[in-house]
Amino acid sequence: MDILKNILADVFDLHKDRAPLDEIKERIYSGGTLKGTNMCILILAIFIASIGLNMNSTAVIIGAMLISPLMGVIMSIGYGMATYDGEYVRESIFKLVFQVTLSVMTSAIYFTLSPIDTASSELLARTEPTIWDVLIAVFGGLAGIIGSTRIEKSNVIPGVAIATALMPPLCTAGYGIATHSLKFFLGALYLFFINSFFICLTTFIVLKFINIPAKAYITDEAFRRQRWQLTLLGILIILPSMYMAYNSIRSNLEQVQVQTYIEKNFAHGNPQVVTYNIEPDNQQLNLTLIGRTITPEEQTKLENNLHGYSYFKDWQLHIVQNDISEAVRPEDVTNIINSQWKSTGGITMTEAQEEIKKYKDLSMRYSTAYQRFENDQKLLENIRKKAPILFPSFEGIEGAAVASRDKDGKVSYRNFIAVITLKSVLSAEEQSRLQNWLNAESDLPVTFIIK
Repeated sequence: MDILKNILADVFDLHKDRAPLDEIKERIYSGGTLKGTNMCILILAIFIASIGLNMNSTAVIIGAMLISPLMGVIMSIGYGMATYDGEYVRESIFKLVFQVTLSVMTSAIYFTLSPIDTASSELLARTEPTIWDVLIAVFGGLAGIIGSTRIEKSNVIPGVAIATALMPPLCTAGYGIATHSLKFFLGALYLFFINSFFICLTTFIVLKFINIPAKAYITDEAFRRQRWQLTLLGILIILPSMYMAYNSIRSNLEQVQVQTYIEKNFAHGNPQVVTYNIEPDNQQLNLTLIGRTITPEEQTKLENNLHGYSYFKDWQLHIVQNDISEAVRPEDVTNIINSQWKSTGGITMTEAQEEIKKYKDLSMRYSTAYQRFENDQKLLENIRKKAPILFPSFEGIEGAAVASRDKDGKVSYRNFIAVITLKSVLSAEEQSRLQNWLNAESDLPVTFIIK
């Protein structure tokens, strides 16, 4: 056992290749300065990250994270805490606040001027941090300070910059200001605070572990008080992320179980599930079906099968049926042809082919309507997911594309009509922003009624 301990101690020894303490201090101090070079790079990183978020470009966002100098100031705070240099800690915090304010305001100006105000998936991804973001910040912070205290410089810092993503949350907060979205602003700042705090905390821990000398003497009682304060603050920061992680897990469980339920109970494709909608508040699963009409006995069986899934144990099943496809089922065409054979004493092959062609044309006509219906349902589902983040007063939406026929008989969809339910009244500016966002999401001019 002692041999194993010695081997592990040797393998994970952080003292052997540690850089001289003066060199570590110089690196930390250099990274935490507000000199011209760092500020120019910061401004450039802000614009690069904002453009990447605006255009939903992951590669551009990664580039901004690589050149961002924010991590240096955060590590400076941890270094000041580890050396008990109160003046340096205060100075570093002031520098961080200045850089954060500059980043958020610059990003807000960019998004205010940008003609593209639709929230991309990259922006949405930074509004609800979870416990996994905390773990990334912890492990990333540990890797960052360990890499910074080695004799030989490595590529650890760029990797940590990408993993912990300090710049994109600040730009997302700027987007929240530009679009007057409190959820974007607070969610993004919370993610940044998580990353900053745990990078700072892990810097403090590792520097204490490698015995960085203190600038001033501190008593054991003061050290214990500092430790408990950091522990309490860490717990308070983690709690909201755990709640968000719970909601994320619950949402994933909903999706997995409902998809499994549909695959198992509608495997034959007749009837077929076109779309589904989950209503947690009402504990109801809504299914929209096409194909043959299911019987009340079948619906009872389907609801009993739904109760076999842990998440949907006490839920109700609401089915909306659309039997439009019954008009074009192959067996219907066969029955019609057979009946004509019996009533007329037989029809020619040409006549049979004409009948089949007629029903084929009918099928193609209904197929277009069905495809449009399916697309509309996907669009509405997508809006229901995104809209509450962009517009906190949003509650629900129903709608469909409106068909029109030209002089040649060709059907086209040129408008979308929607009925939107809100918790509170929107201002004229908010309604205009909602109009532009709906137009961008649907790729059609949207006319909406608010209730």
